[in-house]
Amino acid sequence: MRPLYNELAQFYEIIEERDYAAEISLIDDVLRRSGARSLIDLGCGTGLHVRELAKRGYEALGIDISPQMVSVARRRARGVKNARFTVGDYYSYKPRKKFDAALCLNWSIPVKKEELDRFFGNTSRLLRESGVLIIDYERPGDIVWEDLGKPVVDSWNFRDGRIVRVSLGEVKRNVMRSRDVYIVFGRPAAFKPPSEEERYLGRWREEKVFVFLDVSHVRFYDNSELEKISLKHGLKSTEILTLKTRRGYPRLYNIFVKTGPI
Repeated sequence: MRPLYNELAQFYEIIEERDYAAEISLIDDVLRRSGARSLIDLGCGTGLHVRELAKRGYEALGIDISPQMVSVARRRARGVKNARFTVGDYYSYKPRKKFDAALCLNWSIPVKKEELDRFFGNTSRLLRESGVLIIDYERPGDIVWEDLGKPVVDSWNFRDGRIVRVSLGEVKRNVMRSRDVYIVFGRPAAFKPPSEEERYLGRWREEKVFVFLDVSHVRFYDNSELEKISLKHGLKSTEILTLKTRRGYPRLYNIFVKTGPI
């Protein structure tokens, strides 16, 4: 399991730096236009979308493969009516009832096309007829080529310390491989250091500095690629919406509608 989804789960929402308020409003608008009342968040992370949409009256379920993410999500959603979470994967999850809508955000759609086919197939089975699916993604034209191969440094404060991330990315065949080193200064509650050799651990504990290597892969898709696979499973792309990120490039949201029973 990647450190970002494990030891660093409690920091996930601040590290991602999304404009959550604008994103929730965009999603809420799409759901209301479609008449949706229930939704499932596929790869829900720490559950912010689930709990915020549940506050707006939706019956919301979040699933994630990371037990640590689900644990954080449940803790942060205590007292929020109609917000539920479970550990599971979006390839095989089979609930007892279908949903009006599904979300898959933060570029959580699969990297390999055969896995994307499985994703659309099971997601279609999760939705009622005319149900909507909202995903975010990036296009090959959004790749910032001049940043590749250069270290990018970001940092965030938390109550007991600071996190610094140094990232180095490379792209091959429209797939970005990012190697991110997270350095945590401070000792938040219930925080575990990485399992390095013991001779390092003593010094890390003494200095309260912990280091994690996180490797991620994100695929850049043309909309035509997404449409070709989704249509096989009765999901038709109906519109693409955008929000600007703090780095200036647009975050794309593709809206699919289930056009028939699967």
